[in-house]
Amino acid sequence: MASPFELSDAPVTALPGYRRTFGTGRMTLGLMLPIDAGRPETPDVDPHTQIDLIRKAEAAGVAAVYLRDIPLRDPDFGDVGQVWDPFVYLGYVAASTSEIAVGTAAVVVPVRHPLHLAKEAASVDRLSGGRFLFGVATGDRSSEFPAFGVEEGDRGEVFREHLGVMNRAWTTERKGIRWSGGRMWGGDIVPKPTAVRPPLITVGSCQQSMAWNAEHSDAWLTYHRDPVTQAKYLAQWRELAGPDKPFAQSMSLDLHPDPDAPPATIKFGYRVGRNCLVQLLMDLEKMGVDHVVLGFKRGTRPAPDMLDELLEYVVPTLALS
Repeated sequence: MASPFELSDAPVTALPGYRRTFGTGRMTLGLMLPIDAGRPETPDVDPHTQIDLIRKAEAAGVAAVYLRDIPLRDPDFGDVGQVWDPFVYLGYVAASTSEIAVGTAAVVVPVRHPLHLAKEAASVDRLSGGRFLFGVATGDRSSEFPAFGVEEGDRGEVFREHLGVMNRAWTTERKGIRWSGGRMWGGDIVPKPTAVRPPLITVGSCQQSMAWNAEHSDAWLTYHRDPVTQAKYLAQWRELAGPDKPFAQSMSLDLHPDPDAPPATIKFGYRVGRNCLVQLLMDLEKMGVDHVVLGFKRGTRPAPDMLDELLEYVVPTLALS
């Protein structure tokens, strides 16, 4: 492995976090943090509780955990997110685990300085031993953009520009970088990533075309949709990105206490019993989905109970199917 002061030519596909999440040849599962249910504006974000749950998930074979970057609490939005600064928290989660991938879903790129982001992402990548998955997006909370001096309508353009700055910072040494927000001349960003860059996952459209995302990312994480519509998105992704760039989706989950309860639609997911959930997930795998990120925030049962049931009955069934 190259030192943190040297450029790496290793592919992102060789990294442990990428391999655990996307390199198994099977569909894998991830979890959105916090692992809590029914109170999105005041979730239980106690780090000790969360780490205990994450370690359970890691031991059971869950591939990855993700946290969102929500810079400001907006009471009108009704969802405070995971509360902690994403990169500080990622360091804590990575230090408290050993194998599970740790990712963002997603960092709001337009409101952050690209050189800070390049350094933070490469630092988590290095300190986690290559388990970091760098999910990026343009943001969707209108109150955030004026607070950080960004025009909401410009966020797609700023996103592209900032990603260009980060890629240059990761892949060059002491090369000048100039962009609309600044210039770096004579300096350098260290550490350099473990691979050519941290695995880059575009989350949602990022205000870009699917073709742009297919060209510039290492995987795409999109939203839950009905199966027919999702199959169309997946087919388009495969046509543009080819067979080797993963397709992932999120899914809100309210695990019904009746194991045989059929799926009922909730926002961005299902209320469903575990047996029908297994079938839903197997259908997604058959469709070609590589990774599903489950979130409990819309659940009506305690999240630890739903997690235990998921880990005992659903994860092993998928692994053996």
